[in-house]
Amino acid sequence: MAKRENVSGKNATEKKKIYRKDIDKGYIILYLGVFLLVVIGEVILFQFENFTISDLFKDILGNLMGVLGAFLVFDIAHEKISKDSYASEVSEQILDTLMYHQEALDMYDSEQKKIFVKTFIGSIVDDEDISDMISSHLDNYVLTHKDFEEKSNVFTERDCRLRTSFDYDFILETERTGSFAALQAMNEDNTDPYFYMQQKLNFQVKYLSQHGNFTQSEKVKIAFVYDNATLDDSLRSNECVFRENLELEDVDKAYFASMKDNKTALKEAVKKMFRPHLSVDKFRGEVQEVEVVEDRGMIITFEVKGMDYTANTHEIDILFHMPKKWDSIIEVAIVEPTKAPKISLSYNEDKMDVDMYPFLNRGDSSAHSLVSERENGLFHLSLNGEWVYPVSGVIFSVKKNSKINL
Repeated sequence: MAKRENVSGKNATEKKKIYRKDIDKGYIILYLGVFLLVVIGEVILFQFENFTISDLFKDILGNLMGVLGAFLVFDIAHEKISKDSYASEVSEQILDTLMYHQEALDMYDSEQKKIFVKTFIGSIVDDEDISDMISSHLDNYVLTHKDFEEKSNVFTERDCRLRTSFDYDFILETERTGSFAALQAMNEDNTDPYFYMQQKLNFQVKYLSQHGNFTQSEKVKIAFVYDNATLDDSLRSNECVFRENLELEDVDKAYFASMKDNKTALKEAVKKMFRPHLSVDKFRGEVQEVEVVEDRGMIITFEVKGMDYTANTHEIDILFHMPKKWDSIIEVAIVEPTKAPKISLSYNEDKMDVDMYPFLNRGDSSAHSLVSERENGLFHLSLNGEWVYPVSGVIFSVKKNSKINL
C-alpha cells in the first residue's frame, strides 16, 4: 500500500512541474501576443490617419506601457500568490517524502526525529499540555534497539519489552479433586476454605533490550507468591517469566515448607497439585526444580530444551491449577504495553458469585463497551487490535453464592 502511495506521489509531483512550465510558457505567449496586437493596431491606424513616424512610436510606446503595466501588476500579484502556493506544495512534498521514504528519515538523528514527531503531534491536537503529555510518553519508546541497550540503566526491565498478543483464561471450580488431597486446611464448620481454578495464559513477547529479557537461557522460571504486596513488587523483576498470587492457610504453607530440604518430594508434590506446564515457541519445558523461598512463596524452574533463547521474540504458553481462598480477588495486571488483550473467566454461577472490575487506561467508556457482562457464568474482555498500557488489567472478586452452603 505504501509503495502504491509512493508511486502516486511521484506522478503528482511530475504533473505539478509540467503544469508550472506550461503556465510560464503561457505568460510569454500572452506578452508577445499583446505586443504584436498593439503594434499591428497602431500600424493600421498609421495607414489611415495623419500620423508621423514619431507619433506612431509615441502612441505604440504609450499603449504598451499602459497594457503591459497592468499585466506587470497582475504578474507581481500572481507571483506572490504562486510563491505561497509553491511553498505549500513544497511542504506537502517534504511531508510525503518523510512519510513514504525511509531513507529520507534515516538522514536525521534521533533528537531531530523526536522534534519532528512532537511538532507533528502538536499540529493534530489543539492543546499544548495534551501534546506535551503524548510526546513525553512516546519518548520512552521512540528509540532504536541500540538506544535501549545503551540506556538500559535508565529503564526498568518492563520498559524494555512489550507483548504483541495476550490471551488469559480462567476456569473456576468448587470441588476439591484428588490432586489437591494433600491440602489440610478446613474451616471450623468443616467446609472447604478454598475454591479451585485452572489458569491458561498465552502471550507473545518482544524484547526491546536484553535488559528486559527473562528467557536468556533454557532455564525459565515461574513463581507462586504468598503476599500480594510482594507479588506487585516482584512483577518488576526479570527473574521469572510469570508470577501468580498463591493464597494458602498457614497449615498448607507449612506443608510445603516442611519439604524445603527434600527437593525431590517437593517437586513431586508441586507437580501433582499444581500440574504446571510451560512451553516457549512450542518447545515444552520440564520441571527441573522447585524452591521454597522462606515465607514468600515458591519458584518453579523449567528446562526448555531446543528454544532459541537469543531471539528477541517468543511465544509463551503457561498452564497450571491452584487453590484460592474464598472472598478473595483474582487480579490480572498488565505491566508492559500489550496489544489486543483477551481475558475470560468461567465459573459455576449456581455456587459462586463473581464480579468483574476492569481498570484499563484507555478510557472507561470504550473499555466497558468491549466487556461482556456476567452471562451464564462467563466474563469476557477483548480489545481487538488496540494497545493497553501499564498499569492496566482486570480484577475479579469471588465469593460463595449466599443461597447455598458448600
